[in-house]
Amino acid sequence: MIAEFSRPLTRYSNTSVYSVRTLQFLNSVMTTASSLQFVPSSLDNVEQIENYRTGGFHPVSIGESFSRGRYRVLHKLGFGGFSTVWLARDEQSHRLVSLKIMTAEASKTCDEMRILQYLKDSAICHPACDHILCVLDHFTIDGPNGSHSCLVSPFAGPSLAQMAYSPGQPAGTRRLRGALARKFAKQVTGIVGYLHSRGVAHGDLTSSNILIQLAHVDSWSDHDVYERLGFPVTAKVRACSGELNDKPCAPDYLVESANLSNLEYKWFTERVLLVDFGQSFFLQTSSSDNVAITVSYFAPEVFFEEKASNLSDIWALGCTIFEIRAGFQLFESFFDDPDDVIRQMVQTLGKLPEPWWSSWERRNDFFDEDGKPKKYWPNDIPLSKEYPLIQLIRDIGADDYQLVADEVAVETDNMKSSDGTEPETKSMFEPMGKRLSATEVEVFEDLLHKVLRYNPEQRLQIQEIINHSWFTIPSESSSTVMDPISTTAPSHTKRGKSDRIANGNEKVQTSECCCFPSERPCF
Repeated sequence: MIAEFSRPLTRYSNTSVYSVRTLQFLNSVMTTASSLQFVPSSLDNVEQIENYRTGGFHPVSIGESFSRGRYRVLHKLGFGGFSTVWLARDEQSHRLVSLKIMTAEASKTCDEMRILQYLKDSAICHPACDHILCVLDHFTIDGPNGSHSCLVSPFAGPSLAQMAYSPGQPAGTRRLRGALARKFAKQVTGIVGYLHSRGVAHGDLTSSNILIQLAHVDSWSDHDVYERLGFPVTAKVRACSGELNDKPCAPDYLVESANLSNLEYKWFTERVLLVDFGQSFFLQTSSSDNVAITVSYFAPEVFFEEKASNLSDIWALGCTIFEIRAGFQLFESFFDDPDDVIRQMVQTLGKLPEPWWSSWERRNDFFDEDGKPKKYWPNDIPLSKEYPLIQLIRDIGADDYQLVADEVAVETDNMKSSDGTEPETKSMFEPMGKRLSATEVEVFEDLLHKVLRYNPEQRLQIQEIINHSWFTIPSESSSTVMDPISTTAPSHTKRGKSDRIANGNEKVQTSECCCFPSERPCF
């Protein structure tokens, strides 16, 4: 029940209620309180420190070199459950690269390199090939926690999840402009279609695994890196016992991930890359052991049958397309709580079919046997409510009214390019107060309704998604504008929209891999 009662009353990307370090600490306390080895970090956007153990992460320091001195670490790009990712300088080519260093445990079982090699060897002339990770080099690191696989890729940009992160503002207020969102969504759909045509399921399709390509970054010097990304922010690692001497498995300090989303507009292209194939699998093989860890994108058959397939990829694609357009997740949960995600599915899409409905043990906590929210609640605190998909789509941008005039001015100023061009012509983001038009609402709901079907066999096929009319809606027909600094809440908020809350206190994790950057800027 923690996931229910810990939520703020509005959908915010960052509040004072909980931060990532708080959530990580609470999660650690609830699961492994008696076995904590380290004091939780004061930094927000860092990996779980308890995973520096035998079989876990490899400790990395800024300035450290790998592969006989070839790759020198400059900064940190991100982390995931099975790897940390670092920005490095290739001393041979002098270009910037990313180093994805896997945990020792994942290095033994991960098929990522094999999948990528297969895709490279079986590549055909297809536009999607330019949107898939390429690996420049790979090697093994032997460290105190075991043997770690390291994949080297060219430096690329922020994930779509990181681009949407809006600390201190309602989630969704930093959403991509409509035309660009549809362009990115169609690129991602094409990539997924290509993978399926080659007999591969991605298995972990999320906005964190979709990166925006950068342009002209190979010319950056080390000085340019720190001028544009800032110097690494670090915090000393402390053991609960007070001494690190007997814990060589941990680094001396943790490094906060660089925020690539704050780069100037001129460094971005209008092309995306699908990355992180650590959960990918061949469609002809059993998929029961290839269940991704991000429950917000789980298809219902993954929850109830642990069955991942190309059809569960389609479900995750639908969730991702919504997020690209809305700027926040369709189904969200603190602590990756499956029951929280299933609850949101039911209140948005309706009652689950049998036998899933009867097998969901917590259904009676939220709904009656008809799949409708309960009418009476303990302490008069409702834990579910109907929030149909069509209304959820209509509400995209509805929280913009919460921004006051000076916040809008700051955001607008930040979206200007280095030459001072106004955001209307050089912004990746939707202007504050811009809402989806009635036409787009209808067409978008049609797409998502047909993709997010409980029965996997009834979901749209990938080519039907690619050909859907939502991707070709004219920009002038896709949105309407409301007063961006209105202080009057829309009526849906007054009706209790607070149940649809973004995972506001979750710091966005940057993607686990980077891919080859396009040299075509978006202007």
